Amino acid sequence: MSGTKPDILWAPHQVDRFVVCDSELSLYHVESTVNSEFKAGSLRLSEDSAATLLSINSETPYMKCVAWYLNYDPECLLAVGQANGRVVLTSLGQDHNSKFKDLIGKEFVPKHARQCNTLAWNPLDSNWLAAGLDKHRADFSVLIWDICSKYTPDIVPMEKVRLSAGEAETTLLVTKPLYELGQNDACLSLCWLPRDQKLLLAGMHRNLAIFDLRNTSQKMFVNTKAVQGVTVDPYFHDRVASFYEGQVAIWDLRKFEKPVLTLTEQPKPLTKVAWCPTRTGLLATLTRDSNIIRLYDMQHTPTPIGDETEPTIIERSVQPCDNYIASFAWHPTSQNRMIVVTPNRTMSDFTVFERISLAWSPITSLMWACGRHLYECAEEENDNSLEKDIATKMRLRALSRYGLDTEQVWRNHILAGNEDPQLKSLWYTLHYILCIQYTEDMDQKSPGNKGSLVYSGIKSIVKSSL
Repeated sequence: MSGTKPDILWAPHQVDRFVVCDSELSLYHVESTVNSEFKAGSLRLSEDSAATLLSINSETPYMKCVAWYLNYDPECLLAVGQANGRVVLTSLGQDHNSKFKDLIGKEFVPKHARQCNTLAWNPLDSNWLAAGLDKHRADFSVLIWDICSKYTPDIVPMEKVRLSAGEAETTLLVTKPLYELGQNDACLSLCWLPRDQKLLLAGMHRNLAIFDLRNTSQKMFVNTKAVQGVTVDPYFHDRVASFYEGQVAIWDLRKFEKPVLTLTEQPKPLTKVAWCPTRTGLLATLTRDSNIIRLYDMQHTPTPIGDETEPTIIERSVQPCDNYIASFAWHPTSQNRMIVVTPNRTMSDFTVFERISLAWSPITSLMWACGRHLYECAEEENDNSLEKDIATKMRLRALSRYGLDTEQVWRNHILAGNEDPQLKSLWYTLHYILCIQYTEDMDQKSPGNKGSLVYSGIKSIVKSSL
């Protein structure tokens, strides 16, 4: 989040809720309008969905980043990183569990004030929250907090803070993090590595660094400018995307020396990249002042023999709205579903349709693949429209051995279905020519018998050889 530019987040475990954050936090509920009327006061998201505002939280000013708590309980707990480096836990008024009430309003304060750039909840240990801060020459820029830290009188002071409910209550300011990493550097982006809850990938000022919390004195790093927006492919935990200016770098953590692929974007700088959580290898990117989202489909390729080869990429573009897009968010469970928000908070809910592959069978059945589904379109016996299709007629007649009855030639029209009077007339005529007129011996005819010459031209064609 930069300035008052809005960002948008789907709830991790509530498939019908999302939050828009800029100068305040606004929680919305998405409803289908397919079988119901459009409610007054709702915001139209698409032809079949609308959003209703549930609550607003304006008690966390100077927001720079927001991260939604990943655990089921509490459902609406969010961490807000502020311009002074503090991280505040806040709620959207939906949690009534007294067990977690003491977390609301809790603040985590660094030694030296500077901007908090990014937040990341640990996906396995849900109490761990990593915060990435700007550089300070005498302090660390990556702080990992335990949100359940207890009050220690000689370390943590107590202050008064204003809660979202409007009451002034005593709360804790936690000033001692679990881990301190990245001294004398700036942290611009963070993500935990799903393969190990102790590994944290950080986009520092001039390098990507992997910190192992079991040994914080060592780190694995690679020098690069692509240190923004680090994110792990949810289906391939060794594949990471990051960006710088107008380029996206794709990394393989098993060979971390250099990017395995670099995607060149438009001249304008990128503002966000995100892997699709419901589709393997689908990366969405957004550039500044653009109404287009670019999609990069990372196709599976065989292991190269000899020289390394770049993976196959299929690029697409989607335009969910006419206005510039401020941010977007993939839906956590609905396949290829996305919501976007514009600078003036106009929102649009849409689905990115898959490329459709078609295949005809030799018997005129049609099959196509779309997403995870296969569809088949086969002809029905009682479908009269198919009777006009010559390919279908030819196949059915061939199966009935049409045209192969040479003993009783007239019966071939029955093999053809006995539905075409012209075809019936044709086969009776051929039967008359071949079976009746042929009984005359051409060698014994008199030249003056004109009746025997009526079919002589046809006979010489159809009976030219036995």
